Amino acid sequence: MREGRWLNVAAIVTWLICGLPQLLAVVQGAFGGWPAALWGAAYAVYGAALLVLLGLVGTGLMRGRYSPLLFMAAQIGAALIVITLSLQYRYGSNATPALLVIIAATLPYLSPSKARSARVTLTPVSIWSIIAALTLINTAIILTVDPRWTSALTFGLTMGGFMLFAGASSFLVNSEAAAREELAAVNAELVSTRALLAETSRVEERLRISRDLHDTLGHHLTALSLQLDVASRLSEEPAAEHMRQAHAITRLLLGDVRDVVSRLRESNRPDLAQSIRALAVGHEHLAVHLDLPDALSVDDRARAETLIRCVQEIVTNTTRHAQARNLWIRLEARPDGIVLHARDDGRGADVVSCGNGLTGMRERFEQLAGHIEFNAGRGAGFEIRGFLPTPALA
Repeated sequence: MREGRWLNVAAIVTWLICGLPQLLAVVQGAFGGWPAALWGAAYAVYGAALLVLLGLVGTGLMRGRYSPLLFMAAQIGAALIVITLSLQYRYGSNATPALLVIIAATLPYLSPSKARSARVTLTPVSIWSIIAALTLINTAIILTVDPRWTSALTFGLTMGGFMLFAGASSFLVNSEAAAREELAAVNAELVSTRALLAETSRVEERLRISRDLHDTLGHHLTALSLQLDVASRLSEEPAAEHMRQAHAITRLLLGDVRDVVSRLRESNRPDLAQSIRALAVGHEHLAVHLDLPDALSVDDRARAETLIRCVQEIVTNTTRHAQARNLWIRLEARPDGIVLHARDDGRGADVVSCGNGLTGMRERFEQLAGHIEFNAGRGAGFEIRGFLPTPALA
């Protein structure tokens, strides 16, 4: 779990406080024998399962290597043992049922929308059913040591209300986190589109200026040069000498205009590096690491747009689906084309299923005589390798 660090700390502190009376009784010798040993083992199992599920140890467990449901089952069984022994031996009877509240707060994090693992099958209905079952079991345990059914029922239902509140709060936290992730993905798309539009606008403006200089100023200077050449031939000295000097200056000016037009046309290539760097910022839970030259220009605008759109799709897919903390993207310019390599440290997948995004990436590359490959493994992240040749080789 990545959200709610303070909630995780509160859960651990609650677990420690719930066992404090029993631990003091063991130290003082008031609680011993096999009940104390069984209680200590169950208390330790509960804490270990809690730490695993909170992500403090075994960071890969939520990606499907092991089912979190196993740890949740161990945590529930250990909690029931701790509560039963605590109530029977009258140590911490009012505190230990709070362990069930921690479980209720943890269950929503095992729902498919949060864990996104094939081995995690807890739906909201099953989560609420588990909370209701724990409420009934806790009430039954209290009845075994307190024959006053009204008192036991009141205390059991009160703890059930706390569990419902904790579960609902976790569902709310999850929905808010999902909304933030969705907003980050949309923001990444907007940033990349804005960068692409800005670069396209700059390219079009430079192209327009170069055409205007060539079509207007260049033509007028050419006509002026011809007129000055004719005038210098028809004029007598010393006016003819001044005409020849003006003609020479006009030719120099016409050459300068042509040089400016050529440079403007050469700078019409979109700067991929600037546009791609705009995609790497603004991600709350994803660090995008870029490895590309300071300036990366492509002569063909169609190829430039293909690379930018593919990088945008990579960042968006990683943000939405990969559950990754890091994304590495490398672009290498070679004489024969551009190499694209991207990988993340997310949950991966057993089988690569190409949706609209991956299919669109492949189609863009193939239309320009390139190729792209997708590789993934359960818990090993997702990897993309592509190559886009130069127009001449294509």
